[in-house]
Amino acid sequence: MPMKGLEDTPNKTSKRNRLITVTKRLAVLAFIAAGLMFMFDRFGAFNAFGQKASRKIFRPPQPSVNADDCSYVKSPTDYQDVAARHRTVISQLTEAVAARFEKEGIALVPPQNMPRKNYVDDLIFGKMQSAGVESAPLCTDEEFIRRVTLDLTGRIPSPTDVNNFLKDQNPNKRDILIDALINSSEFVDKWTMFFGDLYKNNSVGNNINRFIGGSEAFYKFIHDSIEQNKSYAQIATEMITARGDSYVDGATNFIVGGNVPMGPAQDTYDGYAVNTAQVFLGLSSMDCLLCHDGSGHLDAVNLWGSKITRADAWGMAAFFARTRRQTINVATNIQKYTINEATSGEYDLNTTTGNRSSRLPMGNVRSVAPKYMFGNRGAVANGEDRRTVLARYITQDPQFARATVNYLWEELMVEALVSPSGTFDLARLDPDAQLPDGWSLQPNNAELLEALSQEFSNNNFNLRDIIRTIAQSYTYQLSSKYPGTWKLEYVPLYARKYARRLDAEELHDAVVKATNLPPVTNPVTVNSVVVSPRMLGFPIIDEAGTKKREIQWSMQLPEPREPRFGQQNGSSANILNTFLRGNRDVNFRQGDSSILQALNMMNNDFISRRTRYIANNASNDAGTNSDGYIAPIPGYNTEKIVSTVKRLMETSGLTNEQIITELYLNTLSRNPKQSEIAKVLPYFTSMGKQGAIESLQWVLLNKVDFLFNY
Repeated sequence: MPMKGLEDTPNKTSKRNRLITVTKRLAVLAFIAAGLMFMFDRFGAFNAFGQKASRKIFRPPQPSVNADDCSYVKSPTDYQDVAARHRTVISQLTEAVAARFEKEGIALVPPQNMPRKNYVDDLIFGKMQSAGVESAPLCTDEEFIRRVTLDLTGRIPSPTDVNNFLKDQNPNKRDILIDALINSSEFVDKWTMFFGDLYKNNSVGNNINRFIGGSEAFYKFIHDSIEQNKSYAQIATEMITARGDSYVDGATNFIVGGNVPMGPAQDTYDGYAVNTAQVFLGLSSMDCLLCHDGSGHLDAVNLWGSKITRADAWGMAAFFARTRRQTINVATNIQKYTINEATSGEYDLNTTTGNRSSRLPMGNVRSVAPKYMFGNRGAVANGEDRRTVLARYITQDPQFARATVNYLWEELMVEALVSPSGTFDLARLDPDAQLPDGWSLQPNNAELLEALSQEFSNNNFNLRDIIRTIAQSYTYQLSSKYPGTWKLEYVPLYARKYARRLDAEELHDAVVKATNLPPVTNPVTVNSVVVSPRMLGFPIIDEAGTKKREIQWSMQLPEPREPRFGQQNGSSANILNTFLRGNRDVNFRQGDSSILQALNMMNNDFISRRTRYIANNASNDAGTNSDGYIAPIPGYNTEKIVSTVKRLMETSGLTNEQIITELYLNTLSRNPKQSEIAKVLPYFTSMGKQGAIESLQWVLLNKVDFLFNY
């Protein structure tokens, strides 16, 4: 529907109308900015500890280490009560997000009356019932399809997907949707990103550079493993035992990443052990124990660790004492590595310099043999490959399954069963154990942790199956709205679904999908040669200027340094970095909110160029202006790609109500309420059709229910 009277308005009146429109938009912007500032303040953005803990491995601050340093002794508050502080942030965040939505028509449910899908519900609602705490109701279908699509694939659902799901009368439609998502290519992308974070896959790091050849090979290994649904025990074994060319044998890059420079070889053996223990056993305390005994350092934070000696931890590092890394020059300033196993070599106690305190003989003992710290495991047989033995011990250890399901539970449920997720205390996992005074059981629900671990182990460590079990549970499907008095102590009971801010890649791709405008990368020239033409999506180009491949979505990016080349329609890298994707090295992914994020969502070209309408003209068709649509690009799109705003502007016969509904479905994955339609409709008169559509698209991208998964 054309804007009434636009072509017939005299120039002076037109200018005045445009000024009014701009003024109103600035007023709306100021209102939203103030609201976002208030919201972020409530979430703790202005509080030094008001940050959402990383949803990956917990790593306390790591100052520069010398032989006499202990980060815990220097700053014990960084380690104490971390789980309680994390719960406070989750609770405040969820309360603030849920407060934006109406709670009319819903009521709390006694846990004994909640439906039960599987053992997850039996154990969660059973504990809730014992505590006398009521449950939030189940979420609506609109809430569910957006939540589960984001959690399982990192994308928002399409309007068609939403409408079809809402119309479906099959009582098992949620299970059917979960299965479809788990078997999608987008699932592979999302969980490749997740494990890329966990394994710290990057091309550049403080301790070693894998280079793009290495990070690409590691990405392919992770991606193919998820796509093939490999047993996670097999994935872990291939990574722990990896050997070969880092550009060819992707799993070797896990070992490469354990390098610790500027010290003796033992420092790197320790680095391998630390990475292995953190990733596959959830034991960040290993880093501490390889410097000194736990006693006197971990007494207040880890009961198990406080009883472990440094010599015990050396036994774990000794499994890597024959692992060798050779550097090969590929080109000027570009390297790759080969990982092999020597036939001899021990973990010698003969160092007085390096990154850790001295390693000195213990009486007549001048070297340490490999010894697995957990359970009664036998010694390495003569001639047996040490890393193969270690991989077998780890994957047979119940802690391997516990750590893995805990990471997965945290990714889907926000609050880990053991939180933070890399800080297991092995002495506080058994609900029947007699704990010393001052210590309590560590898991939020020890029985559930064991049940999930047992299922994972019994099903050959099938990642998709355990993810399906969690997503199908009614615990996962609870509403984030709690129509009653919410208390902090309810957090470990999972009496509601907890909200989280979208990850950087999720948010980027949600904007792209909502507005229907993919990123366009300009031609890339290296040494006066065009190595990549103008294209849809992102090119992956190595240090030598060789184009490795192309991708379409940021969820497919192999590492946080990408994309490294400029986009025509707003900087993807700028948005991704603003939303704290980190670098997988010293800065890890965070879910914090900030004023900078709010300002970028309101003003960044990545947003504005996708919400602005420009009518067709010759210069636009030539591709020199990307606002609102993308002209045909040879080899990519033969037809013009138009934005959601442009399509709605130029589609005849749509009522204003239909336009509003389409914008809500495209952006928020739900239908607008009648009260929302009533609020928006007057703007089609006061601002005109173009102003109303542009402004509504922009406002919806800045709404809490777009920025957060709830």
